[in-house]
Amino acid sequence: MLAIGGVIGPGYFVGMGTGLTSAGPAGLLLCFTVVGVLLWAVMQSLGELGAFIPLSGSFTHYTSTFVDPAVGFALGWNYWLLWAGIIIAEYNNLGLVLTYWETAVPRWGWILIFWWFFLAFTLLGVKSFGEAEFWLALVKILAIFAFFLCAILITSGVLGGEKIGFKFYHDPGAFADGAKGVFKVFVFAALQYSGTEMIGLTAGESANPARDVPKAVKSVLWRICGIFLLGIFFLTITVPYNDPNLLSATSKTARSPFVIAFTRVGANAGAHVVNAIILVTMFSAINAALYVGSRTLYGLAQEGQAPKIFAWTNKNGVPVVSLVVMNLIGFLSLLNLSSGAGVVYTWIISITGVATFITWGLISLNHIRLRMALAAQNISADVLPFQAPAWRFCAYLGLAGNVFFIFFQGWTSFAPWDVEAFFQNYVVVLLFIILAVGWKFAKKTKFVNLKEIDLGSARMVIHGQMTGQPQ
Repeated sequence: MLAIGGVIGPGYFVGMGTGLTSAGPAGLLLCFTVVGVLLWAVMQSLGELGAFIPLSGSFTHYTSTFVDPAVGFALGWNYWLLWAGIIIAEYNNLGLVLTYWETAVPRWGWILIFWWFFLAFTLLGVKSFGEAEFWLALVKILAIFAFFLCAILITSGVLGGEKIGFKFYHDPGAFADGAKGVFKVFVFAALQYSGTEMIGLTAGESANPARDVPKAVKSVLWRICGIFLLGIFFLTITVPYNDPNLLSATSKTARSPFVIAFTRVGANAGAHVVNAIILVTMFSAINAALYVGSRTLYGLAQEGQAPKIFAWTNKNGVPVVSLVVMNLIGFLSLLNLSSGAGVVYTWIISITGVATFITWGLISLNHIRLRMALAAQNISADVLPFQAPAWRFCAYLGLAGNVFFIFFQGWTSFAPWDVEAFFQNYVVVLLFIILAVGWKFAKKTKFVNLKEIDLGSARMVIHGQMTGQPQ
């Protein structure tokens, strides 16, 4: 439920409108299907890694162990940046949504109020976090299935009186802007799927990772992909990609295709219901981002790749300093009050989407290196608690696919040349390279020799540390 709740964020209910406008109905469905297949391959790799070496903040450790500590350092901060970006965007969006009902309190006022609320709540520990995320995720899932039912009623003519069917796939059409429009949405799809890999981050906190991680990989992945693909299908048959409300800048809910689907058939009260649902998703998104971001910072500190103070925990096992710093990042949303949500949201999509591709690509590379280490040391793969099906296909597909999207998702910034779009698409790649090269020279790290990886000792040490994981 953690991964499902963390992945189904405001972008599902609001951002889909931007994707629909850019790619069209068939293009949007194609993007999420392709990225969904890529995610499936990555999650098989993560399942094998997480079951064999379960550890909180695992991405950094895996990369430092199997590839190079410098690359692990860069990956850790890349993943932290991903969730920091989400924090900034969602605090900003939270203020926007609340002013939909109450304009007497300024947006910055709502941000300050809920900043203290989230700080106090997340200090309670993982039990409270998990309980809240369960109920928030349940509300979101019920709302989504309610929309599925309403979409069937709308397209069949029961609501609105007109049988729509697949009309919008023909008029205005299946694709909005050809290949260019489709490529713009791949990064958006990665952003929406980001968070699924949280299963790997929480592996070290499971009582039985060898059983729980593979189970979570198999079940959660299909639920997430199913919810996204079904949701997109129903959206695309109820709202045309050229609906002018999709591009509205008057309010965040005005752009929600969920709202538009209801208003097109005269059910205007649906705007308030959808706004309430969007508010729930924002609570959940901020809750999850604070949890994952603080645990990532905690993991970096344990690896010696961040100041040790970030590894300090209170009596409840909560990494307090990491949590406070992560929440302080939310104040950067106040810088966006004068320019509106659109500017930040565009940058956040690009930065977090590319950061997601980098994270996924390195998970696949870590899997390949694990298998190569086992072979180099003549250790049977039978020692793995979970073996990914067709592991070579999954690992190499995950690596190749993510590398492709990292470098080619921004090709539209070259024709015609757009400096701002170029930096939006590639600033994370440049930052990753700078961090990796800088750490390598500073610490004189070496590319890991497969025969020198002490798989047995590393695994025993990690399992021995599990009782000290953050809560």
